[in-house]
Amino acid sequence: MQKLVLMLALSLSFDCFSQEVVNTEVVAVKALVNQFFESLEKQDTVLLKQVAFMEGQIWTVNNTVSPARHRMRFFSDDLNSLISKNSYLETAKSMEVKIHEGMAMAWVPYEFRLNGEFSHCGLDVFNLNKKEGDWKIILLSYTIDIEGCDESMPN
Repeated sequence: MQKLVLMLALSLSFDCFSQEVVNTEVVAVKALVNQFFESLEKQDTVLLKQVAFMEGQIWTVNNTVSPARHRMRFFSDDLNSLISKNSYLETAKSMEVKIHEGMAMAWVPYEFRLNGEFSHCGLDVFNLNKKEGDWKIILLSYTIDIEGCDESMPN
């Protein structure tokens, strides 16, 4: 009986350690996504290079026109356009993170302000890979919406 109790206690402690590692990774992914937002706000190309693979893609679905317009560019394309006289502020309304074996996905409803004025809202979906111990964004897909901004975006 004592062996059974000991085995049960050990198995529970391993599960707790595993959960702690996952939670640490979720915190790391959320921090990296927030650093991406910070790179936009500060127009910091050095920080952008730290958080995203420059060969990574950015896909946009602009729902403010009909039919919706789709566009693809690379993170490297944003390096020159990031620095401008305009101010950018993208604010996450919430963030849900899923992680599996060196891959992560962050689902982030957001609100975007240009020069302090509301511009649009939408949904960011970040795909990240972990390489040599560091998370980096490899793909960003996002919508541009004007309607439904006060409602929570779909989960």
